[in-house]
Amino acid sequence: MRTPDLARRILLFGTLLLALPANGKAAEYAFSSYGLGEAAFSAGVTPPPGTYVTAATGFYTAEIGAQVPFGRVTINAGAKIDGFSNGWNVLYVPERKLFDGSIGLAVTLPVGHLDAVAEIGPFSREVSGWGFGDIVSRAQLGWQHGSFSHLLYVEAVAPTGKWEPGFSPIIGLHRPGIDTGWAFTWEHKPSKFQVNGSAGVTFNFENTATDYKTGDEFHFEWAVGQEVATGLVVGIVGYDYRQFTGDSGSGATLGPFKGSVDAIGAGVSYTTLIAKSPLIVNMRFYHEFDAENRWEGDAFIASATVRW
Repeated sequence: MRTPDLARRILLFGTLLLALPANGKAAEYAFSSYGLGEAAFSAGVTPPPGTYVTAATGFYTAEIGAQVPFGRVTINAGAKIDGFSNGWNVLYVPERKLFDGSIGLAVTLPVGHLDAVAEIGPFSREVSGWGFGDIVSRAQLGWQHGSFSHLLYVEAVAPTGKWEPGFSPIIGLHRPGIDTGWAFTWEHKPSKFQVNGSAGVTFNFENTATDYKTGDEFHFEWAVGQEVATGLVVGIVGYDYRQFTGDSGSGATLGPFKGSVDAIGAGVSYTTLIAKSPLIVNMRFYHEFDAENRWEGDAFIASATVRW
């Protein structure tokens, strides 16, 4: 029996506030509430009935090439951030089916640390601090048809994380949002070669404290892998991000900018049994490029999932 890569879910959530893309001005803080890199190997697979616990750690380092709105202030080009995130995700898959599909219900609780250096007007400032991130809940419905698995999902982001107006070490974004999408996994059984993809749209609500409405966003993540030994999959991973509506609200003083970024990297997934319980270990590295109006940097994700 092979369980899917649940580890993918945490960095996305735990890192969603700290470890996101590239170079610029779009989206408040130039961060997304959806953590790019969430979906990779076994993206479209729903595991067998049971409860699964994932612990994940993410690191992100990046620079920005233009002005960006940071709460009620504006930071200038050349700002740098280093982010660390850790989170716990619990996924419950009941025996009951819905429309002949497997139900999945999950919640993620992240905590993180952010260190940022930026120029604000003529002054240079550095902020650093720890805090809880925004809680993310998820519902999904998945199906398997031979070698092809796919699922539909909806995620809700609650603005529960550490947040202060101005240039401060935010861990939450104070921005409610809903992300919904479709993911798939196709595996060629004889060769144990797999192709994965996940496409989603994030609908952002206004940050009522800053009167800033971040535009809606599209993301596509992919992974191509080969099982080279029992339970060991290695391959190439990546993502594409596009903001398709501009920012708005009285707080969007820099205008209705739209951001974009691409990333590519390498990933490893290993599945084994410990006392008859599945253990899944994942590691992924992403290098971002072609960023426009976004942070641009490198992200590393490591996670482990066990069936409880």
